[in-house]
Parts: sequence; C-alpha cells; structure tokens
Amino acid sequence: MAKTHIALDVSSVNEAVHFYQAFFGVAPFRVLPGYAQFLLEDPALNLALTERSPVPESAHHFGIEVRDLPTVNQTMNRVRASGLKPEIEVDSLCCYARQEKFWVRDPDGHRWEVFWVRERFLEGEHAANDTECCAETS
Repeated sequence: MAKTHIALDVSSVNEAVHFYQAFFGVAPFRVLPGYAQFLLEDPALNLALTERSPVPESAHHFGIEVRDLPTVNQTMNRVRASGLKPEIEVDSLCCYARQEKFWVRDPDGHRWEVFWVRERFLEGEHAANDTECCAETS
C-alpha cells in the first residue's frame, strides 16, 4: 500500500509523541533519541518527527479528509476525550467546497484539520469561497 510521508521538525519529540498519539489514537511505531515515527493505515501515512528547531510557518496546515460526517464526529470525540481541544467548523465554505471539520494544533503550532466534503463547487460557481478560508483563526 502506498503511504504519504511527512517529516516534521519538532522542538520536543516527547511532547510531539504525546500530541500525535492523542490525535491519531495509536502509539508510535518507534521512538528513538530525537526521533519518532507513526505508521498509520487509515489514513495511509508515514509521519516522522525529528527533534530540531522547527521553522515557523514552514507549512500552512495539514489535513485528513475522511469518508463521512460520522467519521468526523467520531474522530473529534476521540480527540476531545484524549485531552486535545478541537476547534469546530460547521458548514464551512472553503476551497470551493462545503465542509464539516475540526482543527487541532500540535505543540509546535502545526495545524491539522479533519474534514468531510459535503459538496464540491466548480471554479467561480460559489462566491463565498475565497483563498483565506483555511487562514489561521487564533
């Protein structure tokens, strides 16, 4: 199976592991000095965390698109139960689509969204879609 690979610089591997274990709901595949790796099947992701100074705003955000609204809600409930504080967006118009989503932020400020697309629009079809839809809210 193909997996997307993301390598993130983090200021503390221990803090990042705590966050990502809560966010993904699984333990890391391996943790070594200054390094941790999560190998996920759903979503198909190989996330490597390396302890070094992260570059501020080196990525706008990361997202996981899920198959339906119940999956958004189940994931949000699990994330909330693990102690993270999701920021919820209901009926969000973003990226030429109508979405249901929530956001969390890791200890270094990397933003993650979990979202379901209710409806996609063609270019110019929906005036409420602008390029600032995923802009930082706090």
